[in-house]
Amino acid sequence: MEQGMQQDGQLTGDEGLFVKFYMGTQKDEERSNEAGHPVFNDVPFVKIMVPGDKNTVIDTVADKQYQHRFARLWKQFTSQETQTHTGMPLKEWPAVTRGQVEELNYLNIHTVEQLASCADSHGQKVMNFHGLKAKAVAYLESAKDVALVQKLTETNATLQAQIDTMKSQMDEYARAFAQMQAQQGQPNVEQHRPVSSASSRK
Repeated sequence: MEQGMQQDGQLTGDEGLFVKFYMGTQKDEERSNEAGHPVFNDVPFVKIMVPGDKNTVIDTVADKQYQHRFARLWKQFTSQETQTHTGMPLKEWPAVTRGQVEELNYLNIHTVEQLASCADSHGQKVMNFHGLKAKAVAYLESAKDVALVQKLTETNATLQAQIDTMKSQMDEYARAFAQMQAQQGQPNVEQHRPVSSASSRK
């Protein structure tokens, strides 16, 4: 057993820490680029604080190390019913107010994607639900167009770079070929050297 580690995985002194697991969000860069708008995944985080020391705070993704270290709290956290969501969080979307976000969250609508695909009958209790849904649909469609344009721009830039490289190589080959031809076309100095007067008298 490692020094300073207890049998349950905790480190010596962990008993006095304030530890809390919670669901946070982490940006998915690859999917964000594909969608043309920020896409976040729900992932578990852990916050660790030392009572009385406001400067010592750890707030990070709860990887396996923390799950093992605080196994009892992790088990309590995972035993609760937690829903995960992927997409553009409504709280990050400027088109809705905080009150509207809370109303929609109450109906288990947490992302712009969920709002856009939600059945009209489910939003009867939310004021101007149809207008918000239409905004969500328009936002996602616009984001797709932006993502497509960006992808085409990046593809064109890559192709142009390849064309420029090929053109540079062709220019190099042309210069080398011209130089080789110039060298082959030069007269052989030894073959065309004039006969000396002494040799001609023999």
